[in-house]
Amino acid sequence: MTTNTDIIDLIEHINEDHASELLGIAQVYMDGEASKAMLIDVDEKNLTMQIDIPSGSQQRSLAFTMSGDAEDKILFLAYEAMIKQRKLPSGSKTKYFRFIERQTISTNILRLVFSSEAPLPVDEPGYAFLFSLKALKPKQSYRNSELSEMPLGMRLGFKAMLGVMKILRPGTRRKLLKSMYNSSRYFTLRKNIPGESDGQNIAWVDIFVHGDSPGSRWAKSLTPGDMIKTTAEYEEKTQHLKQGQALLIADETAMPTLAAILENWQNPTAPIIVLISTAEDDQDYINSALIPLESQLHRLVGETTAALTKLKTILESAPNIDTAWGALEHGDAKAVRAILRESHGLAASKNRVRGYWQRDEG
Repeated sequence: MTTNTDIIDLIEHINEDHASELLGIAQVYMDGEASKAMLIDVDEKNLTMQIDIPSGSQQRSLAFTMSGDAEDKILFLAYEAMIKQRKLPSGSKTKYFRFIERQTISTNILRLVFSSEAPLPVDEPGYAFLFSLKALKPKQSYRNSELSEMPLGMRLGFKAMLGVMKILRPGTRRKLLKSMYNSSRYFTLRKNIPGESDGQNIAWVDIFVHGDSPGSRWAKSLTPGDMIKTTAEYEEKTQHLKQGQALLIADETAMPTLAAILENWQNPTAPIIVLISTAEDDQDYINSALIPLESQLHRLVGETTAALTKLKTILESAPNIDTAWGALEHGDAKAVRAILRESHGLAASKNRVRGYWQRDEG
């Protein structure tokens, strides 16, 4: 249950750390001539601010447009205000995506279609966003006790946390990192379709769903109109694939990135491609139209350990590999990098095989 202390903590935090965001809200939604804004109250449906305008100081209230955690709702209003003012900082990593629809691409791959008012990268294979696994809901979906969910205890100083990380044992550090990111996951932007006139970018985010994992539950639970926040971004390195005999490896989690790589293929030498999946139907995600002519294609279907054994045989028997990109389970990626390093002499800059997930995390 939320206490008055929780509300005071939230108000102090917003006023201390988000003063510019509050001013943006005031200028867009209250008075364009506002020169200062301070949050003085918040409840489930509204925020109230003290704003300074040329005629004096006034209190103004504003209804939330979405439901969710109180802090998230305030920051979403701020984000909308910055978009309207065209003031979104170029270096800002916070973005909001509006969920449009869900499509079934294969047995275990879902396409989440979002819109975004912020610019998104075009033709950059493997560009990923750190999605929060919760949603701001349209106003009609208000719950009775939203404020009880405010993550007030989560606002730790990042610099202080980095200091703590350095002195922890590796196992403890992994557990702490896992707990910190338990409510967020990186998902790859499969394609960005820029809006021609309305400024709305359409984003495809393709997700491999498996079992009862947090990401799978989240992907299946979204409803049209939900707003999802992202707080970090990651860009794959693929420039090294433009020359020489390239090796490309992808399991289901990496197929969206691989599809984008193949769509933008510029190397005159056809690649060696290895696709790994548990279900045969998921192999169809990489359809024949994406495969460059004369490519060597290996489709490995079945249990992961057996697939990895076949993969090792393929790599060790390959006559020549100059450069590589791949993404699969962390331990498997480590083993593949070792083979490429030892059997083909690939330096780290050419040996870009990454872990997209960990087997012991489910």
